[in-house]
Amino acid sequence: MLIPNWTLSAGVKAAVTTTAAPGNVAVHVGDDPAQVLLRRRQLVRQLALPSSPRWLQQTHSTRVLNLSALHSDTPMTGLNADASYTNQAHQVCAILTADCLPILIAANDGSEIAAIHAGWRGLAQGIITNTLANFATPASQLTAWIGPAISATAYEVGADVREPFLSQGLVDEISFRPHIAGKWFADLPVLAQRILAQQGVEQITQSGCCTFSDQRFYSYRRNPLCGRIATLIWKI
Repeated sequence: MLIPNWTLSAGVKAAVTTTAAPGNVAVHVGDDPAQVLLRRRQLVRQLALPSSPRWLQQTHSTRVLNLSALHSDTPMTGLNADASYTNQAHQVCAILTADCLPILIAANDGSEIAAIHAGWRGLAQGIITNTLANFATPASQLTAWIGPAISATAYEVGADVREPFLSQGLVDEISFRPHIAGKWFADLPVLAQRILAQQGVEQITQSGCCTFSDQRFYSYRRNPLCGRIATLIWKI
């Protein structure tokens, strides 16, 4: 288990699972559903979570689910979104990744939290901006943490990925390092950090972990037949 290296209100907790603890927690990757559900229950016990996580049906969209606004009879799984937000205690925001960015955001006073799943499409289309729009807290009083994701050295992309970021002023030789003709190494954590900064978030940290090279994490680019890690944040 990985605990984010950020300083927050004592009322906010966060964690990232690994391939070993408890293993794959995604039901859509061909794993035995019964085993996945057992691991999810194990995760609740291991982290002493105040409730079961709200597992999202992630589609690389820009939709943000406000957990605070859900009715009590809303299903716990299969909610179509790529980020979740809450200002209530005992609700667990959770996202699944295997190379894409897990991004956690929290108000410095612990009043609001969110978890974001962001691949290049989500970054380019505004998933971070949409999530921040749910916060009543000014962006300058938020803290963000960018979790384990594929690093630039392992993420070769073409012009189709680079092009959407040009108009946003996010392309240079750091965010898209030139490689062979028509190819670049894209730095998703750098892109996310720049977008957060553009939106006024001042306190941003990164895990520095590469999912492709670090065997503690699943990587779709390393092995398409892989599981998913979970990144979770909750208020107590």
